[in-house]
Amino acid sequence: MTDTVNCTAIEYVVNPEPKALKKMSDKKMYKERKANIAVFRGCKFNCCYCAFKNTLRFNTECPDCLTFTPHVHWESLTKTPPKTKDGEFITIGLNGDISFATDTQISSFLKYCKEWGDRNFMIQTKDPRRLCGWNMYIPKNVTIGTTIESDYPQLFKRKLIEPKIVDNRIISDYELLIYSDISKAPFPEKRYEAMQCLRVHNKIALTIEPILEFNIDNFIKWIKVLTPLEYLWIGYDSKPEINHLPEPPLAKTQQFIKRLEDAGISVHQKLMRLAWYETELIQELQCDTFHKIMEDK
Repeated sequence: MTDTVNCTAIEYVVNPEPKALKKMSDKKMYKERKANIAVFRGCKFNCCYCAFKNTLRFNTECPDCLTFTPHVHWESLTKTPPKTKDGEFITIGLNGDISFATDTQISSFLKYCKEWGDRNFMIQTKDPRRLCGWNMYIPKNVTIGTTIESDYPQLFKRKLIEPKIVDNRIISDYELLIYSDISKAPFPEKRYEAMQCLRVHNKIALTIEPILEFNIDNFIKWIKVLTPLEYLWIGYDSKPEINHLPEPPLAKTQQFIKRLEDAGISVHQKLMRLAWYETELIQELQCDTFHKIMEDK
């Protein structure tokens, strides 16, 4: 059984099942990914949780890579992509966002995928609206993916690391954020609408990572509208100690996944862990318990 403690009307998991906290053993963003064709690099969305920005800085001498400015590396298209099995794919420009590519560049990427028709490819973007004009021209061996971290339109509540205190009274232990404080990408609802357009003629995939606070009924409704999905990944931010995102408690995410799976929707779980504020609460509880034991002695 899982022990819980109620605190400020939120259910905090104190002793979660070991399986719930299991990380992906594969260091790649997607364990199903066979390779990445890094033909397009860089992005202007400035997501606070972006991992690729620093990765490019430490692995290249290209000035545009160093500044994460969107640009093309055409030499990547001269390489032969590895063969893929069912359930595997090759990403195109994963360490960038092709929504910043020109029409000519996008046309070249799609042509490359079509020429290697016996391979499976994935093109992922945080602005799928950019590909809606290409809806009828995307090759059948290409899956279009996007990230939708939440169904909330703009406003989030984030638990403060240190509560606001005035005259020895806690005024608030939350702060309000708008989505643009987290990312300059189009709002999640805009991506959801674009994926409805793209799913008509194409295979699509959805990444809910890093997962942010959400309305469970509405978010499930969104996902059901977008099914069938080639892939659905769900996971937490990998650097909670730095980003302190407005993320849901683990119990809520587990309930979300269970309801999706009960509806027949396959979920690929990525990093599953306690929300950062749950971890801090547990540490406080453990500390208080320790002090109480010492006092009793």
